[in-house]
Amino acid sequence: MSKIASLVPESLKSSKPSLIRVLNNKYGSDPEVVNLTVGEPDFKTADHVKLAAIKSILDDHTHYPHNWGTLGLRKAISEYLADDLDLHYDPEGEIFVTEGASGAISTIIAGLCQPGDVVLIPCPAYTLYRINAELRDAKAVELETAEPDFKVTPELLKKALDKYGEKVKVLVLNYPVNPTGVTYTPDEVRALADLLKDYNVAILDDEIYADLLYEGEHLPMAKLLPDQTLYVSGVSKNAAMTGWRVGYICGPRDVLGALAKVHQAAISTNATMNMDAAEEALRHGKADTAQMKAEYDRRRQFLMTAMDKIGFQYTKPMGAFYLWVKIPDSFDGDSMAYAEHLAEKAKVAIVPAAAFTKLPVRYFRISYAASMEKLKRAVDGLAKVFAEDGSFYD
Repeated sequence: MSKIASLVPESLKSSKPSLIRVLNNKYGSDPEVVNLTVGEPDFKTADHVKLAAIKSILDDHTHYPHNWGTLGLRKAISEYLADDLDLHYDPEGEIFVTEGASGAISTIIAGLCQPGDVVLIPCPAYTLYRINAELRDAKAVELETAEPDFKVTPELLKKALDKYGEKVKVLVLNYPVNPTGVTYTPDEVRALADLLKDYNVAILDDEIYADLLYEGEHLPMAKLLPDQTLYVSGVSKNAAMTGWRVGYICGPRDVLGALAKVHQAAISTNATMNMDAAEEALRHGKADTAQMKAEYDRRRQFLMTAMDKIGFQYTKPMGAFYLWVKIPDSFDGDSMAYAEHLAEKAKVAIVPAAAFTKLPVRYFRISYAASMEKLKRAVDGLAKVFAEDGSFYD
């Protein structure tokens, strides 16, 4: 053990790496296994976006930009949200650019939470919310939603808000939801807003998948409660730009001014050429998103039809690119055991519910951000194991 090992705080020592990444690293290089773990678009970044980055470099946009992000990108974000979602933010005080949506999440939780504060997280949920809360010695409280849709209700939320009182600093909302693919109807969003308006709690509204909605209508919480909502998104999913690391936060001017200090201290600012590329994607990339969305929907329909035929039960996805599948009752083991079983017997790598909640949920996530060839191979493997196991649901 090194001399300084004792200086690492217990919260960091006990924090576990993302199980999604662990499984991706384990199976991603195995040619025999179909890897459906990571939620990363399998499409390439559009050529016109790449060219914008090249032009940025050739134009010598290689120095420090404004720590809130380039004004051009902030204006593009403002116009994009106004056109698509009727959300209106001033690019010079109500928007700042982060290192991906992940950077936005960590900035919000780090900026608003002190040790002992509470972050409410409807589960199952993307693990980064909980990890960031725990690293700051805040309490991540999982709200136990019910199958088959796994949505938080006003009744469930009110119970938690009243129980933890003023300790609650942040409520996480993410829809369409990772990992279930479900979304909230406008009436459901309004019902939550009617409750939340009476509580002094910040809403971390993660809508990174808002452009990938196949059924229904999307109503941002920020439209109803702009003074309480920190709207989080980016270009990773809708423009296939995961590696460019460009996200953003929109919200009340006085709160963003404080959060920008947190981001500046941790990151300083994003790379200028990446932001120039993101600006191009937001201004001229709607056709790219529409093409990807149509293909994702084709894969979604294929998987649902295949699961129905095999006999798997699942939550119907309305958006994103995930299918949330129920583990057969006949399997004697938890979600991690089933993930290992499928990797060994079906040669399919998926993500167990254990990656998204500490609760004993018996589901697993399939990412269909993968080619049809891979999905067909996966379906064949899953069908074989389902039959060989004599799988059934009570």
